[in-house]
Amino acid sequence: MSLALAFLPVSPGTEAAQLLYVRDTITDSKPDATATHSIQFTIQTNIPANGSIYITLPSGFNWNGASGSCPWGGTFSTTSEGVRCVALSATNAPATGTVTINNVVNASTEGSYLIYIETRDGSDNVLDTGETRIAIVSGVTVTAHVPALLTFEVRGVDAGTAVESGTTNVTSTTTTIDFGTVDVNTQYLAAQKLVVSTNANYGFSVKVWQNQNLTNAMGNDIDRFRDGTSTLEAWASPSTTPGAEWTYGHFGLRSDDSDVELNFGTNLWTGFSDDGPNYQVEVLRSDRPTAGEGDDQGYGWDYVEYALEISALQEAGDYSNILTYICTPTY
Repeated sequence: MSLALAFLPVSPGTEAAQLLYVRDTITDSKPDATATHSIQFTIQTNIPANGSIYITLPSGFNWNGASGSCPWGGTFSTTSEGVRCVALSATNAPATGTVTINNVVNASTEGSYLIYIETRDGSDNVLDTGETRIAIVSGVTVTAHVPALLTFEVRGVDAGTAVESGTTNVTSTTTTIDFGTVDVNTQYLAAQKLVVSTNANYGFSVKVWQNQNLTNAMGNDIDRFRDGTSTLEAWASPSTTPGAEWTYGHFGLRSDDSDVELNFGTNLWTGFSDDGPNYQVEVLRSDRPTAGEGDDQGYGWDYVEYALEISALQEAGDYSNILTYICTPTY
């Protein structure tokens, strides 16, 4: 599992103004992984026609094969120091823009890396500047040791724990959710506890994605809830239609946090709409700084629930997949 984070250090300006709300959300923060960067900021100075944006990427990252897109009608290209967007349309401040950079290979060493952004006019005069950081980390229980900025943990939950939809009957750890040998027509319920401490002024978002459906060595899979779709609805058993393998069993998730993008209510479930980092489900959100377990549920911590149920038609085998968590603070 992996973690994305960003922060805006306070740096004194001289001639240029400071960009606001600067953040870089990446799709994968593991060392040597290929990721997409979404760099967002708000300008304080008007950009005249034919202005530009320059982004300096950290040493150790590889963007030779990068592609991307620019705000305000700009044209994207790479440079020896990072990327740039040129020929921007005239844009009045305040305005929020996003530069998307695809196919950037992360550094091979864990740590915190600085990204520098500046806007320029058509004569290459600097208008606004800003900085943000991303952390390259590995592991499932992820603690970003950036002092006084962010700590993100995924904790196991014992069977018999009361969560919003009911009581868990499966024990999870920080690195595994093992449903064990499952019986047919039985809902198995597990949970993990997400804990976030951060001084980010605008809070954070935690999302999760899967690399594949639960799959065995023969290629059989346990489909997404419900019956291979990802519609938000109350938990129900697989419909079990012979010859329609997507109805043989399903795996779903829900968040106990009422502030996330989907309205899970008290017992609504969904499945991952597809596989990979482009299909994330938000499972924890806060709009302010948080103090982890010392904070209120739904702010500094909460549960994400996972449920599994199969029918007698589900093919035999050992099934597995990998879940990746992404935590993105906004400063």
